[in-house]
Amino acid sequence: MNKKINTYIYYSIASIMLVSAIILIVRVFRNVSRAILKRAKKYVGNREIYGNSGFENAAFENKMRSAGWYQGAEWCNFFVKMVVCELAKGRALDFFKKALSGSTQQTWRNLQTPSEFHEILKKPQKGCLIIYRRKSDPAHGHIEIYSGTGKNGSYSVISGNSNFPTGGQGVVSKLRTATEMNGYDILGYIKIKKLK
Repeated sequence: MNKKINTYIYYSIASIMLVSAIILIVRVFRNVSRAILKRAKKYVGNREIYGNSGFENAAFENKMRSAGWYQGAEWCNFFVKMVVCELAKGRALDFFKKALSGSTQQTWRNLQTPSEFHEILKKPQKGCLIIYRRKSDPAHGHIEIYSGTGKNGSYSVISGNSNFPTGGQGVVSKLRTATEMNGYDILGYIKIKKLK
């Protein structure tokens, strides 16, 4: 009888520990996603000076330069790199500085092998990166931060180097229709798992 009770207690404790570990992992992932979205939203409204030649906000431009942006460069990937690297620390910062390049297509190639810091998803989750490839020019693409699902196949994003409804380009929070990105293929979704 004592052996049965001890076995029951052992498995009960093991089950509680396993459930607790799963809850902790989910919370960590959720916190990482929330942190990325919160930081990206902070920059919504920053405007580009026409032709990728700079930014109206000098502090924002300095941060973009520190992420590798240079005058004339398309900058959606530099924006994502800036957001992630502002939050990352230690080995995670070293990893993302190398993995997130100025090119969306190179970034996709760099992130093909899952690591302790990221994974590739089949379906998007809040805070993940969406990487696209342009159908008419496969060497180029776009990258955005996924912020939620809308109706009828639409989804919301925070996107650098995107059009404002009132004209001009900058960091935009927008709802994309199901067909809006038909000129692009979605290469995949990258989930950031750890920032330190």
